[in-house]
Amino acid sequence: MVGLLFLALAQAVMVSVARDVAQAAAEEGLRVARARQGTFSQGRAVAASFARREPVLQTPDVTVSGTNTIVVRVTGHAPSLLPGVGITVSRTVRGARERFTTPGPT
Repeated sequence: MVGLLFLALAQAVMVSVARDVAQAAAEEGLRVARARQGTFSQGRAVAASFARREPVLQTPDVTVSGTNTIVVRVTGHAPSLLPGVGITVSRTVRGARERFTTPGPT
């Protein structure tokens, strides 16, 4: 019984950490993609690189889309302590594309 509780707790920690990594990777990708000179491919590359450096998020996949509002989604799998069990983790962040404006008449 104690072993099962320990296994469940360890699995919950793995999932939580994988979610945190996906969130951080998505935020890094958004930071780059929404910049004035940033591109979707740059944002995707940064998010994917960040996610791959952390082994707790397995097989990360990154998508970047939008026009005025940039959306970055990072999906992957948390390591499973049970054979044959796949736990998908996904995080999405959004932000306005940065742009310069001039003040209008007052």
